Order: sequence, then C-alpha cells, then structure tokens
Amino acid sequence: MSNDLWFQIPIAIVMGYMLLRLIPVAKNWMENGPRGSSKEWLNASMLLAGVVLFVAFLVATVRG
Repeated sequence: MSNDLWFQIPIAIVMGYMLLRLIPVAKNWMENGPRGSSKEWLNASMLLAGVVLFVAFLVATVRG
C-alpha cells in the first residue's frame, strides 16, 4: 500500500463530512436567501466578465 493513501483517506473523510454539513445549509439558503434585482445581477456579471478578461489578458501577456 502506498503512503499517499494514508494521507488521502482522512482528507476524503473530512471532505465528505464537510459536504454533508454543507447540503442542509445550502438548501436553506437557496429557499430563504435574498433575491437580487436585475440591476444587481447585471453588476455582478459585468464584474465577473471583467475578471475573466483580465485573466485572459494576463495569460496572453505571459505566453507572448
């Protein structure tokens, strides 16, 4: 058996536990969370598009 397996097993258990704890909270948040207006969604999408374009610019600059 590989030594890496002994590191991967506890990590998988912790990640599974975190997922089990996250599901009920996420479900509650989706049902009872705040609703955004169309202006807020437009603002968020524009910011996300700006970040994507900036990262694409950085990648293009590094590749030369």
